Amino acid sequence: MNEGLLDKATFLPVIEKGWKALTDAVEPDGKLGYVQPIGADPRKVTRDMTEVYGVGAFLLAGCQIYKMI
Repeated sequence: MNEGLLDKATFLPVIEKGWKALTDAVEPDGKLGYVQPIGADPRKVTRDMTEVYGVGAFLLAGCQIYKMI
């Protein structure tokens, strides 16, 4: 959407839902959960699982949300 490739009316609700899911995965202490370990099966991911690269992906998504608004 930020680059004009996706239709806002179609994709904004999906983006908002995805961003809510991402922010809900952040614990009160700031830990980001539900981050799949490298090479792991995504069906086994829990709220307690985290990886250092997950925060970077979260911040990149946040930057795009910020640009969007």
